[in-house]
Amino acid sequence: MLSEFISITNLQRHLKKVFYSNKPIHLVLSNNEVSGIVFSKEAAEKLLESGALDQLREELWELDDKETRDLVIRSRKGKTKSVPFRDFAKEYGI
Repeated sequence: MLSEFISITNLQRHLKKVFYSNKPIHLVLSNNEVSGIVFSKEAAEKLLESGALDQLREELWELDDKETRDLVIRSRKGKTKSVPFRDFAKEYGI
């Protein structure tokens, strides 16, 4: 399995074990509900190198911002020029 569930208390107690774990993803639970996610050191390095975290950040932004969603739709239809999200985020202080 790619992920493992861990309580906030156990995360605090075993932080180094989680970061250096063979499991790449730990879902952090509070009162049996997901309250966060922790990546192992190796998984985080791979995600940073691959640009996947930037892509996730962009996707989350699109989900929460109507204007951005509209821009993406227009861009996909060829009506606007695409801009790398990193440049967009820098320009608008996101």
